[in-house]
Amino acid sequence: MDTSILERVEELDDLELALLVSTVAQVHCIFSTAVDAVKNIQEELRLSCIDLFGLQPAVVECTSRTTVDEFNEGVLIDNEESLEDAVQRDYTKARPSLLVNFTPVRQASPGGSRMGSIANLEEKRIADVIIATGLDAAPENVQIQVFELIRSGRIFTRSAMHVAPKDLLFITVLSKPDARLTRHLNDCFCVSHFHSPDEGLPHLDSHFNSKYFAPPTFSAADIKRLTELTQSVEMTAEIAQYLHNVVVFMRNSRYVKAGVTATATRQLRILAIALAPLHGLDYVPPSLIALAARKIYPHRLVLANSENERSLLWGSDPRAIKQLLEGVTVEDVIEDVLASVDTPL
Repeated sequence: MDTSILERVEELDDLELALLVSTVAQVHCIFSTAVDAVKNIQEELRLSCIDLFGLQPAVVECTSRTTVDEFNEGVLIDNEESLEDAVQRDYTKARPSLLVNFTPVRQASPGGSRMGSIANLEEKRIADVIIATGLDAAPENVQIQVFELIRSGRIFTRSAMHVAPKDLLFITVLSKPDARLTRHLNDCFCVSHFHSPDEGLPHLDSHFNSKYFAPPTFSAADIKRLTELTQSVEMTAEIAQYLHNVVVFMRNSRYVKAGVTATATRQLRILAIALAPLHGLDYVPPSLIALAARKIYPHRLVLANSENERSLLWGSDPRAIKQLLEGVTVEDVIEDVLASVDTPL
């Protein structure tokens, strides 16, 4: 692999690396942060997509009153020219992006303005990158629409069907760290990452002091090369067994009630393989399985409590179980499982 790509990978911060891994693996990701930093991380992710990949993001801010029609309008962008044409023409101008902030304002009458809006939607396309903030607070029908978009790669408006780009990247920023999406939608997201406000937002800070946009850090050819390299990554039988053991131990952990799904297992393998080229490897070591598990399970695992912990079926004392489970976090459970599984030599 080109050493220049590895050098650029080593310079990435946590948010950039999560975006790169998701892009290479062709999966979707969840980000969370402190409540008062959600707006900032949303903007940081938008700028990161532009600076890293030259991708055109649509930012959708969801609330409990967001409708399906509003969401559909938010993820569609003008289809006048490709990003490649815009980038080749002038790097000194910011690439286009769309920010939609939904408010509970409704049109007084469904007249000509509504028909004009429908006509405009027919001429648009789904953005290459969608950043949805507060999706956990959106109504269930909106989350179902997102599920259909991720699962089928298309959405239906009132007048047309729009097909998503093959390499669509869907990013959601939770409204608070412990928020959850609906069960099936949550399982569609592969990677989850918590970003502490103390770690800084370099893109946001630099753009306040810059009037120009540099070429993307990773070109389409770079991403294609990294994706191709994942096809030649080798996973030995011993490593495959280790991955299987991690899944089994996770499912059988007394601390876990649910969340170890078949989709999670499939994505664990995909993510571990995608991480290998980014480390300059053509094989998967146990450390990458552990790293992938730390990103796959945090948003999925549902922890047991003193009312449903499985040993209660065999007569355990509920008070003792409550004391045992007190203070246990998802991260604690993942680390406990990884420590319990024998690592192949």
